[in-house]
Amino acid sequence: MVFKKIESVIVGERLFLKPKLSREEVMSIAYIPKNKFAAIFTKYAGMNFTKYVNDLRLEYACQVLKEHPEYTIEGVAKECGIPVVQTFYRLFFEKFGKTPTRYRKTLVD
Repeated sequence: MVFKKIESVIVGERLFLKPKLSREEVMSIAYIPKNKFAAIFTKYAGMNFTKYVNDLRLEYACQVLKEHPEYTIEGVAKECGIPVVQTFYRLFFEKFGKTPTRYRKTLVD
């Protein structure tokens, strides 16, 4: 129940798209005590807060890559809340096993 509340705040309000989204911001919006926050993420999401937010951003990036082929990769990175394109490439490759450019090419092939 508590994680659903956190998730609805992060996803419902699209906070994950904010480049500098902090734990503190989510805790204050969702009224979650600081000492319970990390444990809730580990238990219910199976990962830490940063990985959870980055996974949401990367899933959104896939959507943007598909729906906006005219966007540059740098534009997609910024749109999904990862302002440093090198970080975006690294995270994308770690999650999907291919670069954003290669992923986009598979959409049209």
